[in-house]
Amino acid sequence: MAARLRDLIKALAACGIAVTPPANGSHWKAKKPGARTFVIPAHNGDRTQVDDNYIRALCRNFGLDVDEFKRKL
Repeated sequence: MAARLRDLIKALAACGIAVTPPANGSHWKAKKPGARTFVIPAHNGDRTQVDDNYIRALCRNFGLDVDEFKRKL
């Protein structure tokens, strides 16, 4: 299930993960203390549809339960 980046940003904020817009280019960055930064390609800004593969990888990177996270979307 793909999701818009704006919805991902809201769900990640609820999990304590900050998402910052790109300074240059099109890759947004999700950051949480103690975890690696996760890069999200978003060529259409916050309107971009983020693929399910990226959502699962994002959950793995931050130690989130995929099904629980998808319910927040």
